[in-house]
Amino acid sequence: MDKVKLYLNYRKKSYLLNTALFMAGFIFVICIFGPPKYYVVPILSMITAYGFLEFVEYKRWKKENY
Repeated sequence: MDKVKLYLNYRKKSYLLNTALFMAGFIFVICIFGPPKYYVVPILSMITAYGFLEFVEYKRWKKENY
């Protein structure tokens, strides 16, 4: 659990930045193309992609530091 806390402290700025970028991108796409019929698909795809990116980054961080 200590490794996870260290990692979260290491990535705190990136979490906030990525979340802001995802939200801004989502709003930007809605403004250009109009709202989607169902909001579930783009939101779930963003959560899945974000989770996958964080998993890959965590593995890279763990490999470099431990």
